[in-house]
Amino acid sequence: MRQTVRQRIRPLGSGQKEGHRAESLSATELAFIGIGGIIGAGFFLGSGLAIRTAGPAVLLAFVLGAFITAQVTGSLTSMAINSPQEGSFKAYADAYLGQFVGFLQGWLYYLSSILTISSEAVAAAIFTQMWIPNVPLWAMAAVYALLVLLINAFGIQNFGRVESLMSTVKIAALVGFIVYAGILLFSGGVPAGVPSTGNPSHVSVFTQFRSQPFFPTGFNGLMQSMLIVVFTYAGIGVFGTAAGKAKNNQAIERGATWTVLSLAFLYITAIFLVMTLEPWSNLGTSASPFVIALQNTGMPLIVTLFNGVILVAAFSVMAGSIFSANQILVSLADEQEAPRFIRRKGPGGGQTWALAITTGAIAIALLVSNLLPENVYNFLISASSFGALFNWLVILASFLRWRRQTRQAFVSKLAFGQPISTILTMILIVTLAGYALFQHDQRLGFYAFVSISAGIVILYLLVRKRLTLKTPPSN
Repeated sequence: MRQTVRQRIRPLGSGQKEGHRAESLSATELAFIGIGGIIGAGFFLGSGLAIRTAGPAVLLAFVLGAFITAQVTGSLTSMAINSPQEGSFKAYADAYLGQFVGFLQGWLYYLSSILTISSEAVAAAIFTQMWIPNVPLWAMAAVYALLVLLINAFGIQNFGRVESLMSTVKIAALVGFIVYAGILLFSGGVPAGVPSTGNPSHVSVFTQFRSQPFFPTGFNGLMQSMLIVVFTYAGIGVFGTAAGKAKNNQAIERGATWTVLSLAFLYITAIFLVMTLEPWSNLGTSASPFVIALQNTGMPLIVTLFNGVILVAAFSVMAGSIFSANQILVSLADEQEAPRFIRRKGPGGGQTWALAITTGAIAIALLVSNLLPENVYNFLISASSFGALFNWLVILASFLRWRRQTRQAFVSKLAFGQPISTILTMILIVTLAGYALFQHDQRLGFYAFVSISAGIVILYLLVRKRLTLKTPPSN
């Protein structure tokens, strides 16, 4: 007889020894996977839309996004340390919020990951057009998706190594951008030896930033930019699914802390420097705001190199999203909420069937996106962001229920102020979702999210009789 979730989710002291996990990732690898799963086209390209929406006030949006991410990651880390699970947050939703919520969260997260992968593939193709403008976007997007699928086919160990390498490249590039832009900031113009392009920003980049109103689009602009900012942080789910494969509890906590702190510093500093090099009103999603800012410094080689790095960034997020999506899909199959054959492994021990299903889903998403209007990127990230907000709400709600039952358990430092901060974060998430409906593309993304959710609900009603009843833990 299949065990209930109540029987399967248990603390480490209940027969599961910490430090003896078959497949293991170190704190460094966890942090790199977390950063690698988050820093991608959503930041290097999508941040341009957030800047255009809020102006300099977007800096507050990224601070707020870091706070929400810390609360979500802290909640997830706390549960993962005390009760490591394959499928991670999906298993906790099953246990503490019930079968229906777990079913809905699992499938929404999986389909949101597919949308994320598609948006990153489209963005990668846009970056590539800088060098080969005549190649169709859909063709390049398909090539990048295929390459990243092949990387995932090699298994967890190779995934960790490749993702760590790509994350290193992205972090080094961001640090390099910060250093280079910092030189411009504190020198009051172009460094010695750099030819001037005649751009007014070369007179004094800091003076240019100070001359811009901080809230040019008002409070509403700030709040409406948050959905895009959420997308830049949304890949934190990759860390959640990878945490179950950590070497030990210390690795999970350290990896989570370094991931959130590193992202907050890199995001806020880099966005500030972008706006010192280029007026916020000139930015959008037609090209990376970082590339636009660098073009005005008169260093074409740096522009080319950075464009290559953000291409790697998009590629990296695709790899992380596929890994995370496969983990959730296998978890759904384990719970008989997806076809059982998906959990079968191939000759090399990899998740062959899960990868095959994901490949088909990505192909469909890319085909559909090719038929949509030119603003397809904005639409994809908006729809995916609503899925991320729902996922975060469920994680926070699961944490609150878990905390009431395990008051003596370890709680991550990232969940500071809980449970009050947890409740406030949930209220904030709902508020942000409401503000997003005032923008056209984001409203269309919401309609897509609602349609997908309705389809999952219908699927649950059709299959629930075949599912074994899951009993939530008693208080």
